[in-house]
Amino acid sequence: MKTLVTSVIGLLIGFNAPAVTAQQETTIGDANVGAQLYYDHGCYACHGYSGYGRVDLNNTGSPWLVNEEIFRAFLRARANVAPVLPSTSMPNYPVNALSDEGVGDIFAYIRSLPDNRPDSADIPALRTILESAEQREYKP
Repeated sequence: MKTLVTSVIGLLIGFNAPAVTAQQETTIGDANVGAQLYYDHGCYACHGYSGYGRVDLNNTGSPWLVNEEIFRAFLRARANVAPVLPSTSMPNYPVNALSDEGVGDIFAYIRSLPDNRPDSADIPALRTILESAEQREYKP
């Protein structure tokens, strides 16, 4: 059910994408301020210091990152406030915790993150861990 709802929302956003994209350029905040807010609010704990983590932000094609307005709505309606997607672990960010200007700044920071995730083959220690994990047989 959650996947269906997410797909429908993404589809609806996709139909509105051309109109939304034009608006995006006028709503971007200050990426430098957004970087500090990203760290202050602990976003890096799940999304990593460079936008790659347990839940990637960079170049994911996420419908929530189409523009600042959609991103703000997403942050305002999380967790227990979002009965459509109740299983999410992302916290809610009401206006008294993060201003609209702050949301714009974080959005600008996320949009400024480069697509520079290294290939796992370029990280010898990670490659060893992954190869070791593949050799183990999991028995539930």
